[in-house]
Amino acid sequence: MITPREERFSIFITELLNASPACNAAEALALLAKTLNAVEDRYSGVPYQPEQWQSDGRMYPPQRDSRRTATGFDGLHRYRSRGHNTWIDANGAIRITQLNGTVILDKPGADGRKVRS
Repeated sequence: MITPREERFSIFITELLNASPACNAAEALALLAKTLNAVEDRYSGVPYQPEQWQSDGRMYPPQRDSRRTATGFDGLHRYRSRGHNTWIDANGAIRITQLNGTVILDKPGADGRKVRS
């Protein structure tokens, strides 16, 4: 049975919140990708085919080509997705916001600090 996208996203957020925090940006991006791919493998019914990202209905983790550097914040990067932005800080903190700025997730890095803003 295929789980609706909104419910899969909610499961992803819960699992990401419950995961151990990352120590740096590379770990944070890997954690995000591992968690999202695991949720999609279990609940989407769609095989992992990143070349089909626009049409297959599966959610995919942020890609390097969507990365932007946050002006004035060395080590902070924003990844633009269809309906939200994912911010990953040098300390491993992750923040996901809707395009209107509403915070969906604000996970601190292993040092306890959240994404700088």
